[in-house]
Amino acid sequence: MAAYTDTIAEEPVATASAAATGSDTAAPVWTNTEKIAFRIAFIFFFILTVPLTLEYYQQWFNINWLNPHIRDLGGLGGSGLYFTSIKSESGIFGLASYINWGISLLIAIIGGGIWTLIDRKTTNYRVLYYFITVAVTFAMITRLQGLTFSKIFPSQMPELALTQLNTPFGDFVAQKLYWIQLSFVPRYETFLGLAELLVMILLFFRKTRAFGAALAVSMIGNIAISNHVYDGGVHVLASFYALGGTFVLWRYLPAIWNLLVREKNVKPQLYYFPFNKPWQKAVRVGLKMFTVAIYFVLSAYLHYDNYKHDSYKVPARLGLANSRGLYEVTEFKVNNQPVPYSPLDSLRWQNVTFEKWSTISFTVFNTFNIHGEAGRGKQFKDVDRTYESAGTGGGRRHYYYEADTVKKILVLYNKNKRYKYEKLVLHYNRPNNNRIVLWGNNEYKQPIYVVLDRNDKQYALYEGREKPFIDNP
Repeated sequence: MAAYTDTIAEEPVATASAAATGSDTAAPVWTNTEKIAFRIAFIFFFILTVPLTLEYYQQWFNINWLNPHIRDLGGLGGSGLYFTSIKSESGIFGLASYINWGISLLIAIIGGGIWTLIDRKTTNYRVLYYFITVAVTFAMITRLQGLTFSKIFPSQMPELALTQLNTPFGDFVAQKLYWIQLSFVPRYETFLGLAELLVMILLFFRKTRAFGAALAVSMIGNIAISNHVYDGGVHVLASFYALGGTFVLWRYLPAIWNLLVREKNVKPQLYYFPFNKPWQKAVRVGLKMFTVAIYFVLSAYLHYDNYKHDSYKVPARLGLANSRGLYEVTEFKVNNQPVPYSPLDSLRWQNVTFEKWSTISFTVFNTFNIHGEAGRGKQFKDVDRTYESAGTGGGRRHYYYEADTVKKILVLYNKNKRYKYEKLVLHYNRPNNNRIVLWGNNEYKQPIYVVLDRNDKQYALYEGREKPFIDNP
């Protein structure tokens, strides 16, 4: 595939007329091996990058463009054909999760073989190579924008919830640890977003495309590895940027090799389609302006608006006024019978947190099924925003609640997807700002009575290194 570079300075250069028209006159002749490799690569990346489903194009007409929402942009990045999935651990986190790549490669090999039998006269495919490289480049840009701007305006990994600060480290699955470690350092999350934005900008311009591809391979390839290590779940998507970056970078490699390893002066003669007809220029400029408008400007604005007003990972509804904090369970009754504190009691609540948004969590020494994903996605409903609860065990329960402040009633909905039909109705009273009294029925329909007193716990994370700190668990 080295011939894809279309020569370096030491090789004959195509005539000016040929370069201007994009014809094959005086163009380099590829070897049979190079042509076969390209045919397979072309079909493979065409399947991975060009949207081939009617649903993709329909969604463009289903969006209210007068009032677009961040959740509308999720599918506009496009994706390759989805053939199947394997329901196993490897099919979710391991090698088998690349099954669609494998099927695409198999189709590419068969298609490449048929193409080779049919086409025996073409000397090179530099025009097709140019356009498939452009397709891969812009697929990387359009798919990366969502991850980029959700980090620049930190909402992909939102600020740490109090429930996470009061959950033992060992109660998080590896995947959740990978995500919340960035919640500890929101400025670093923003830095990562800016780095991904740099990748997008470098890929967008022809003269800097090689730098963007190299950065995609090195940086986002590292993210793919991290997702494999931590069972992050987006390793296939991250691996696409590394694979696509390698493909885009490929034609620059011979010149880089000659310059850095062989220490020769080189001037790459890369083929670019000339776009010398007015309609070709209009289409090219129009598509680039469209890309900037949708995937840079609009995406950035909608992610900023989402970050400010309706973060998609945590509920938009505010919690009870002045209720945010960690509470100790000073009194607990079941069936009107006092239940003394015991870390091993399967009914008694342990420490309780109220967030500034409408989430309450508490620990009970009882097993339950974890919903083991990191709370990804851009859900519309508050109850479906499971970032706090996903991937968390150790008996920690999380509920979204709606408060009737007139009747003093809280309606709690279990945020664990495995128990999404579980609902608790609790009355509440607030004798003072630091005490909340709850009564109603638990998940077993047993009457409960709970007295919560606020614990003014300090968190070393927020106190800073320069301040004296005394831990008060």
